[in-house]
Amino acid sequence: MPAIIHRACPVCDHDNTSAPALDHSPAEWPLKRCAQCSFVYLERAAAYEEMVENFAWEKTSSAETARRTSSEPIKQKVSDGFKRLRRDVFKRRKLGTLLRAYIGPGAVADIGCGGGKGLQQLPEIYTPVGLEISRALAAEAQRRVNKRGGRVFAGDALTGLRSLGTGELSGILMSAFLEHEIQPRALLTEAQRTLQPGGRIIIKVPNFACWNRRFRGARWCGYRFPDHVNYFTPRSLTRLARETGFRVLRCHPWDRLPTSDNLWMVLEKPTA
Repeated sequence: MPAIIHRACPVCDHDNTSAPALDHSPAEWPLKRCAQCSFVYLERAAAYEEMVENFAWEKTSSAETARRTSSEPIKQKVSDGFKRLRRDVFKRRKLGTLLRAYIGPGAVADIGCGGGKGLQQLPEIYTPVGLEISRALAAEAQRRVNKRGGRVFAGDALTGLRSLGTGELSGILMSAFLEHEIQPRALLTEAQRTLQPGGRIIIKVPNFACWNRRFRGARWCGYRFPDHVNYFTPRSLTRLARETGFRVLRCHPWDRLPTSDNLWMVLEKPTA
């Protein structure tokens, strides 16, 4: 039997067991809207050890792509083209632009670094640090950053951050990661400890407040069961950031367009 955990609201810790599941969520993965703070999250989620084995990203991603190709082949083909464009041009360009603009020289951690291509491409002023729960991808990432003097932790992100020293990092990248994390509050709290004063985090998550989610309904690309366990809006992500000791340095209107499936935010650890 897979190791499954029951979650209270990860933003306010309210137990929503008695609340009905939202539409579009499978029976085995109930999606709940918190009765206290309105945050939407997966109430039952795979434990970390299941993410390493049965729900590793490289396994679930291919299965999800196959499912969507079967149900909407034309739409999926067009979507794949746009994804490649965003990945190879716009996303990489935006992440790189934010990195150079907001994170100073030093050690930079990429949480959920995958096979390490992003770490490998970091400018020379940064020492790459990777955290990746998939052992196979972590090993691949380590090979990529060996010549840079980088290191990659194979395991869940919370344990990985706890292995780092206080104030060790100048920056953290969480691009397409925080929606997967079963303990986002604990993770951001630990991230705050590992950052030097004035250190920054760049976050990209699916935007649950976008118009496309309302228009597409159950077919919205941001729904991924059981991979995505947190469904952030600009308001809920701002609240969580502030309650874990950060200030929101940037979340411009064009970082959270209602026409975009994605939400970007830059957080800063206060200097005093």
